Amino acid sequence: MSKDKPSKSRVLDMEQKIVISCRELSKTFSLGKVQVPVLKGVNLSVARAERIAIVGSSGSGKSTLLHLLGGLDHASSGSVQILGQDVQSMNEAQRGNIRNLSLGFVYQFHHLLPEFSALENVAMPLLIRGMKRKNAQPIAAAMLEQVGLAHRIQHLPAELSGGERQRTAVARALVTKPDCVLADEPTGNLDRNSAQALFDLMQQLNEQLGTSFIVVTHDLTLAKRMERNLKLVDGVLTEGD
Repeated sequence: MSKDKPSKSRVLDMEQKIVISCRELSKTFSLGKVQVPVLKGVNLSVARAERIAIVGSSGSGKSTLLHLLGGLDHASSGSVQILGQDVQSMNEAQRGNIRNLSLGFVYQFHHLLPEFSALENVAMPLLIRGMKRKNAQPIAAAMLEQVGLAHRIQHLPAELSGGERQRTAVARALVTKPDCVLADEPTGNLDRNSAQALFDLMQQLNEQLGTSFIVVTHDLTLAKRMERNLKLVDGVLTEGD
């Protein structure tokens, strides 16, 4: 066997470490008769436990890219794979299933359900999976404890600070122990100290749980704390500075 050619087992091992990948991913929106290209042939591979930041100006396509990677939208061309499965070829039910099993989402606005406590909000993904409430709530409580909110589990979102609400949203994203968390401007509504604390938390949970993070952010200082820093400009994804 050639020394330059990896063994079959080595190739399989490398493939198993890729959580999300896309190839020649493009997205064009139609505005009347005008075609507006937003993403142009994006290529990306995200390994297990890797932390990636994607930066770019407003309207550069960062959120669109996250939506495609998370199976929330259809690409105009190209492919997206989650754990080796082609998302583009799935129906809506199949995409929903793989999202619930493999992905977590964190947004700039926490999207917590206002009528439910922090504990109930974090337990929700487990209940959607069909887990019984008596089994889901202890897992949710342990996750809230891990993000430093053990003393706030019965509080409603309105009774939490902005940083606490985002930590609750992170706990909700991680409660199912997903392979990857997609975060869209998760610190956009936080002050500098709260933003740094949230990034510290995500890094800690990444190391403890082995979860990959793809974080879209406009904050270059925080982005540079990630393992890889990518830049999206005019629909083209490149390595950052």
